Amino acid sequence: MDRHELAWAAGFFDGDGWAGSVRNRNGRRPAARVNQSGENLPVVLERFHRAVEGRGNLGGPYESRGRKTLYCWVASSSKDVSAVGAFLWPWLTERRRRQFEVAVGTIDVPEVDPEEDDSKWWAAGLFDAEGSVSLSPHRTHEGYFIGEAALTQGSHGGLPPELVRFQHALGGAGHVYGPFLQKGATLDIYRWKAYRLKDLFTVSEALGTRLSDMKRMRLDHALAVLSAQPQLPRGNPAWGAYKTHCLNGHEYSTARMRRYVSRGANTPRRESRQCLECLRERARARRWRIGDGPEDGPAAPN
Repeated sequence: MDRHELAWAAGFFDGDGWAGSVRNRNGRRPAARVNQSGENLPVVLERFHRAVEGRGNLGGPYESRGRKTLYCWVASSSKDVSAVGAFLWPWLTERRRRQFEVAVGTIDVPEVDPEEDDSKWWAAGLFDAEGSVSLSPHRTHEGYFIGEAALTQGSHGGLPPELVRFQHALGGAGHVYGPFLQKGATLDIYRWKAYRLKDLFTVSEALGTRLSDMKRMRLDHALAVLSAQPQLPRGNPAWGAYKTHCLNGHEYSTARMRRYVSRGANTPRRESRQCLECLRERARARRWRIGDGPEDGPAAPN
C-alpha cells in the first residue's frame, strides 16, 4: 500500500467525494462516491481506484441533456465503504470523516505516522479534483497573457478548512477570496487563487510531480508561456513610472526632500517622495485661512 498515493486519494476525495447512507427498498445502506466529467473515463478516477486497492467500482458514462458526460467511482457495500474510509482516514478532513462515520459507524483507523511530504500529496489530490490552470489575455498589452491557478470550495460556515490546509501546504502562496454568491449554489463559494509567476512556480515545485498528467501538463504549459514573455514595465508609462516632478510641477532635484521621521518605536527609515515646496505652500495657505496674516507668507490665491 503506497501511503503517498493514499494521501493523494484522500485529497481527491476531500475535493470531489461523498460518503453517507442512502435509502433503498430494504431500508438504508452505506455508500461512497466520487464524480468526474470527461469525454472518456478520467484517469484520475482510475488512479483513485488503484490507490484504494480496487475497492468499489468505476461507472459511466452517464449522459443528460445540458450536462457534461459523467463518470464515477462508487462503493455500495458496508465492507468496501469501511475499507476505503480506513485507507483514507489519516489524511481526510473532519467533514469527510464524519460522513464515513454516518455511513458505517466507527472506523477501524490504522496507525500512520505523519510525514512532512504527505501534505503536498494531499494538496495535489485536492487540486486534481477541483483545481484549474488557465491563461487569459492581458487587458492592456496585446499578445501578453496572465496566468492563474485556482481552487474552489463551498462552505456553510465560513472559510473552508480545505483551502486553509491547501494554502499552508504551498507555504502560504496565493490568496483565498470569498464568499461569493453563485447561481444555483447551495453553499457559500470560496476560491484560492494564484496570479504571480512566483506563486505559480511554487505550485509547480510543490505539486508538479504529484499531480496527474493532465493538470501537470496544463501547469507546465502555462509556466512555459509566461516565462517566455518579456517582462512588462511596472506602472503606466503615460503616468510617468519614474517621476522627476511632483503633481504641482516642482522638480524633485531642486526641491529638498523632507527626511522620514518615524512615529513608532524602532520603525526603520524609508525614502520619502514628499515635495517640500508643496508642503510650504500648503502651510502658508493654512496660516492665511486661520488668520495669522499675510506677513507670514504671500497672499493666498483667490
